[in-house]
Amino acid sequence: MLFEKIAVLQADGTYLKDQYVGVRDSRIAWLSDKAPAEDFGERIDGTNRLLIPGLVNAHTHVAMTLMRGYGEELPLQSWLFDRIFPFEDKLFPEAVYWGSMLGMAEMLATGTVSFTDMYYFCDETAKAALECGIKANIGRGISCFDPTKRFKDLPAYAELKDLLATYHGAGEGRVLIDVAPHAEYTTRPDILEDAAAMAGEYGVRMQMHVSETQSEHLDCVARHGMTPTALLEKTGMLAHPLTVAHGVWLTDDDMDRLARHGAVVAHCAKSNLKLGSGIAQTTKLLNKGVSVAIGTDSAASNNALDMLDEMKVAGLLAKGVTCDPSAFSAATVLHCGTRAGALSQGRQDAGDIAEGFRADLVMLDLNSTPFCPSHAPLSNLLYASGSSTVKMTMVDGRVLYNNGEFLTLDIERVRFETQRCTNTILNN
Repeated sequence: MLFEKIAVLQADGTYLKDQYVGVRDSRIAWLSDKAPAEDFGERIDGTNRLLIPGLVNAHTHVAMTLMRGYGEELPLQSWLFDRIFPFEDKLFPEAVYWGSMLGMAEMLATGTVSFTDMYYFCDETAKAALECGIKANIGRGISCFDPTKRFKDLPAYAELKDLLATYHGAGEGRVLIDVAPHAEYTTRPDILEDAAAMAGEYGVRMQMHVSETQSEHLDCVARHGMTPTALLEKTGMLAHPLTVAHGVWLTDDDMDRLARHGAVVAHCAKSNLKLGSGIAQTTKLLNKGVSVAIGTDSAASNNALDMLDEMKVAGLLAKGVTCDPSAFSAATVLHCGTRAGALSQGRQDAGDIAEGFRADLVMLDLNSTPFCPSHAPLSNLLYASGSSTVKMTMVDGRVLYNNGEFLTLDIERVRFETQRCTNTILNN
């Protein structure tokens, strides 16, 4: 495919007019203001169109579309223990498959090409990802409330081994498996140590909820005499590539630890606001050298999986809480939502528009009202346009969504089956 005379926004905010972008064998093979001599096949007229790197959702629980609106206006602990966990106790594999497929459809339609997930029945999410063509880092959540059980005694251990053997690297690398302890308050330090050892044995990444709420953070200090991040360092988790989800209540020392070990914080602005958890200090994190990516969290706490909207809120929040209109610039927000997200998944050749990179691309309509006039296209993208301007989503050079049509999934059946599964759980 060749995009002709199209505007391009790269991950660092660089805006290029009238470009030719050629895609071949899943990669960007040409980027220039001059037409290539070789034939790239299908030609796309880029007039009044904008090409951006595909968005990367750095933290979510995609199958929780089943619970969208199910636990409203509750603080995190009540939301989890009174609404979400009881619902999840009734989950079954088919429900997770269809809930995952619905979430992937929502992400593709809003410009997301890859997501980092933590949940249960992860083989169902992996199957759905492979079928629809999206990229995913999938982690089986590890929790333990039984003091007599070790990591190897837990269902999560056996499931993780099966996932690593079956799905890690599947779909030509589109699906990767992470080791994913749920949180400090849902497990023990010895299990964190064992999980870290497993990540080291297989050479895979880790992900975990960390310091999402003030009570979680302070309760950990009361239990262990240290913050959750200090505990991660003590248990060896920070010795491996790690995505810290939320990080709202990180201390300065915590941030220094994360920077020292190269960990990534997945900032989930809307979920943190909706659950009343607080606001992560993204500007301070970045100033301390911590990589920040952006995630939506689940559709049960957001309640959407729309990364453009998430990026807008993240940018505005940073400006508001610092009283600095230059804080968390639009270029920084774009980088966090694209390149930083791809790197948080270990995808070194993704998250930007450059020759040799994976052809994970999103095309938007510059002829739409939010882009008129276009004094600052990047600002229009983040603060005006929204996902309604998304016209095409491509993953590894394959178009998965085009002009309102899903090319790899039956959206009507997905909606029907998701509602059927939800009804089954509610009536059980």
